[in-house]
Amino acid sequence: MKKQSRRILFLWVLIAATATGGTFLIAEHLGTGAGQTTSPATNGGAATIAQPSVDVQPDVSASGTAVGAVAMQNFSDSNDGYAFSVPASWSIERTGTDTIALHPDAASPAAACKIEVSAFPYTPGTDMADWIAHRIGADPSIAVTEQSSEDVSVSGGTGVQWTGTIDGIPTTLVYAFNDQHAYEIAPSVIGENSDGAAQCSDMLETFLSTLTI
Repeated sequence: MKKQSRRILFLWVLIAATATGGTFLIAEHLGTGAGQTTSPATNGGAATIAQPSVDVQPDVSASGTAVGAVAMQNFSDSNDGYAFSVPASWSIERTGTDTIALHPDAASPAAACKIEVSAFPYTPGTDMADWIAHRIGADPSIAVTEQSSEDVSVSGGTGVQWTGTIDGIPTTLVYAFNDQHAYEIAPSVIGENSDGAAQCSDMLETFLSTLTI
């Protein structure tokens, strides 16, 4: 009887020891996995730190052109009653009391072009077609042939684009009118007898898009 009791006791002690050892091993294993922290590596190792990904996009206007990509300059003439904005690289030259000339920078595709803007007194109610005809045909020694005439948009007034030939030279002129002034806008190619509209149309469009009279 005593031998049997000792055996039973021995078995219980063995089971308890085995259970305690297994629990310790499991706890040790789980503790290492769950409680492990990453520290900078030493001895030549490198720690990897995730950085946020930032995608910066330029401020884009509705036309798809980055806003502020081209620096602009403003010009206004209070006496002749008009204003416009053109690239800052363009030069603006006062060539007369009521006349200016615009020249793009040398790196521009329109470098060989210029636009002259002249202001004249205008009385409301004057027929614009007659005024244009008298202006273009003021010199009777010049042969003038009109090919087309169409309205163009001008902020603050009315615009007309005249296309034809003057002494056989293809010519495009834009005339703008408000209650006080008429304006002649004449694109041309410097030093050449060629059509200003063909080579200078982009420059003319840039100017007209900001002109206010």
